[in-house]
Amino acid sequence: MKTLPLIAAAALTLSACAPAPGDIAAAYVSPTAFSGRTCAALNSDATVLNARLVAATGQQQAAADNDAAMVGIGMLIFWPMLFAVGGNDQSPAIAQMRGEAEAIRSAAVSRGC
Repeated sequence: MKTLPLIAAAALTLSACAPAPGDIAAAYVSPTAFSGRTCAALNSDATVLNARLVAATGQQQAAADNDAAMVGIGMLIFWPMLFAVGGNDQSPAIAQMRGEAEAIRSAAVSRGC
């Protein structure tokens, strides 16, 4: 019975882990937000967005790796460490940026870029 609280804490902690960047789906962003842009402006927007997305993806991967290490150490050695899991999650920002990238692509296709 003493292991039940530990198992419950581990389950709650695992649910708070930062997801891997590949597991983050794009949020919906309407392409109409970019419909008035020229092809050059859309290309510039895509370039800037891609740089931001690469940086956020790197931070997210680091957060996911850190959370996995903390859970491993917490489960095997020092369970209070499990309370430190879940920091620096960039998944909402990544989802938004991926949605914007899809909207830019859609707007570019509509303009024939």
